[in-house]
Amino acid sequence: MPILATIDPVTTAAVLAVFLLGGIVKGALGFGLPLTAMAILPFLISVEAALAINALILVATNVAQFVQMRQMRETVLRFAPVLWGIAIGVAGGTAMVSLFSDDALLVTLGGAVVGFTALSVAAPNLRLPPAGERPFGFLAGISGGVLMPLTTVGGPMYVMYLVGLSVDRRVFLSAVSLFLLVSSVLIVGAFIIVGMFDGERLLLAALALPAAIAGMSAGNRLGARLPAARFRMLVLGILGVLGLNLLWRGLSGG
Repeated sequence: MPILATIDPVTTAAVLAVFLLGGIVKGALGFGLPLTAMAILPFLISVEAALAINALILVATNVAQFVQMRQMRETVLRFAPVLWGIAIGVAGGTAMVSLFSDDALLVTLGGAVVGFTALSVAAPNLRLPPAGERPFGFLAGISGGVLMPLTTVGGPMYVMYLVGLSVDRRVFLSAVSLFLLVSSVLIVGAFIIVGMFDGERLLLAALALPAAIAGMSAGNRLGARLPAARFRMLVLGILGVLGLNLLWRGLSGG
């Protein structure tokens, strides 16, 4: 009997390849693994299985990225307001799940992301003032946290905030991995409560994790070679694609 009872070896290999690709994107940019994985995985396995496996991979890869940057204490201290905001936002978003239309939220978020990306490209010198780092960070944490239980998409809020601060690549990677780690741990907790994990999904996640880590290692080497200005533009480009994807999902009804 095969190790994976309902997934054949070819599909398993394809899932691992998806996470290898997603890991490359995340290693280079610090984010983008969920966007990459969820764009392809539903063609291979069920959406529920894809979400469950993706959530587990997100926790592990963000732990790895956060530790790899070797700025854990500095990042936690500097961005503590964002973390408090995420905790408050997730609690608030969970309480509001039944109050808002998913499609309306996706359209609103997508429009905000696309608008921010266009403004950042048109006015590359636009920055958050130093005095606004903590209050805007708290608001970014709340907004991203609220969106997680409502849409499972909170990352763009964190990326926009960090782009607005114009931090260097190392600080960006450390901070975004911390924000996504806190958010993904909360998602996994919610998925456990609703029973989305079974033995097969846990095993497939365990098989996919080395592929994702290998991809991150390769992507990190590629990203480290990018000049700061090019890295920023690449981040904005991927953010714009994510925003357009959110708009499409909302306008098409998911």
